[in-house]
Amino acid sequence: MVIPLKGCLAIFGGFIIHFTLGTVYTFGNMNPYLTSYMKFYSKSPEINYPQSTWIFSLSLAGQGFSMALGGLIETRIGARFTALFGSWFMSLGVILSSLTVKSYFVLISLTYGVMFGVGTGVAYSVAIAAAMKWFPSRKGLVGGIVAAGFGGGSLVFNQLQTFYINPDNVKANYTLDGDNYFDQPEILDRVPSCFIVLGSTYAAMQLLGALLLFPVPPVGHSPDDQQQPLILPQSSEEHQHSRQSQEQQQLQLSPRQLVKKPIFWILWLTFLVNAQSLVYISSQYKAYGLYRQFDDHFLAITGSVSSVFNSGTRVVWGLGHDLLGYWRPMLALCTGAAVLLATFYLSSSAAFYFIYVCLMFAFFAGNFALFPAACAKLFGSKFFSVNYGLIFTGNAISAILGAILTSAIKEAFGWLALFITGASFSAAGVVLTLIFLALTRARSVQQEAYNRLEDS
Repeated sequence: MVIPLKGCLAIFGGFIIHFTLGTVYTFGNMNPYLTSYMKFYSKSPEINYPQSTWIFSLSLAGQGFSMALGGLIETRIGARFTALFGSWFMSLGVILSSLTVKSYFVLISLTYGVMFGVGTGVAYSVAIAAAMKWFPSRKGLVGGIVAAGFGGGSLVFNQLQTFYINPDNVKANYTLDGDNYFDQPEILDRVPSCFIVLGSTYAAMQLLGALLLFPVPPVGHSPDDQQQPLILPQSSEEHQHSRQSQEQQQLQLSPRQLVKKPIFWILWLTFLVNAQSLVYISSQYKAYGLYRQFDDHFLAITGSVSSVFNSGTRVVWGLGHDLLGYWRPMLALCTGAAVLLATFYLSSSAAFYFIYVCLMFAFFAGNFALFPAACAKLFGSKFFSVNYGLIFTGNAISAILGAILTSAIKEAFGWLALFITGASFSAAGVVLTLIFLALTRARSVQQEAYNRLEDS
C-alpha cells in the first residue's frame, strides 16, 4: 500500500484549518464574558444568556447555508484558495468583534455569528474533500482525522480565552433572574482585545493549513512531479490509476440528482434533529455550570477536556463508519445522546457535570464524521463539497430553531425542560436512522434481484 506524502500533508493542512474553524465550540466558554461585557458596557444592556444563543446559532446557520457555496467556489479557484478565503473571512469576523461587542447586539451577531459561520462553511467541506481525494478507500478515517481538528480547537482556545480574560479565577458575582454574570472591570476590560488575539492567531494558522492542501495530480502526470510514497514503493501512475478506478466505480450524483433521492432527505432530517442537542449544550453548558455555582477555571477545564473527546472520538466514529457502515454507529450516537440529555439535570455535583459534558461532546462529535463519510460513500466524491453542503443545511435550520427554542423553553420552564427537549430530538434521530436502514435494505434487495436477472 502506498501512502503519498503530499496526501498526508493535505490531511494535516485540513486538520489545522478545522482546528481554527472548530473554535465555534469555544462560544460556550466565551459566552459569559461576552454577555457580561455587553450587559454593562454595550448599547444592548438587556442581553441575557438565552438571547446570546442567537450568536452561536447564527454561526451554525451561516456555516450550513454557505457550505455548498464553498464547493462552487472551489470549482473556480481550487481547494487551497477557497479554504484560505473562507477561513480568513471567519478570522476577520472575530477581529471585528472587538469593535462590535461595544455596540449593539445585532452587530456582534453579524461579526461573531454570521461572518464566523459563513467563513467556516466556505472552508469546511473543501478542506475535508481535499484530503479525502488522496485516500478514496478510507473516506471515513480521513474525514474523521480532519474533522478531529474541528472538535479539538476548543482544547487550546478555551484555556487561552480564560487565561487571558480571567487569569485569577474571579467568580461571576452579579445575579439576575437566576443567572450569574461578571461585573468586575478587570475581567470585562479584557474582552475586546481578546477577540483581536484570537482572530490574528487563527489567521496565521489558516495560512499554513491552506498551503498544505496539495491537489491530487491528474492521471498521466509526470512521475518526477509526483510526491514520493512513504512506504511500499509503487509507480505514481499505478497509484493514480488505482485511485481513479475506485472513484469511477462509485455512483456520482450531482446536487440536482441528489435532492430527488429519499435517502438524502432522511440524512438531512437526521442532521437537523441531532443538531438541536448540539445547540443546547455547546452554547449553554458553561451558563448551566455557573447556575450550579461551579467556578470559572473548572468550567474552562471542563470545556477543554470535553474538546479532547469531541476531537478524538471523531476519528473513532469515522473508523466505525469504514468498518460498520453508517446506520450502526448513528443508531448508537442518537441513543446515547438521548439518554445523556434526559439525565443531564441530575449532574448537580462537579464530578458528574464534568463526566456528562465530556460524554455528550463525544457522542455529538460522531455527526461530523459519519455524515460526510456517508455522503461520499452513497453519492460519490465528485460533487462532495456541494452535496455535503446541502446535507449540512439541516444543521443550519436546526441552529435557528435551536435559538428560538432555547430562549422560549429556558425562560418559561427552566433548564430541565430544555434538556428533555434536546433528548426528544435525539430520540427522533433513532427513528430516522431505522427508516434509513429500511430504505437501504429495500434498495439492496432490488439490486440483488436485478443482478440475478442479468446473470440468468
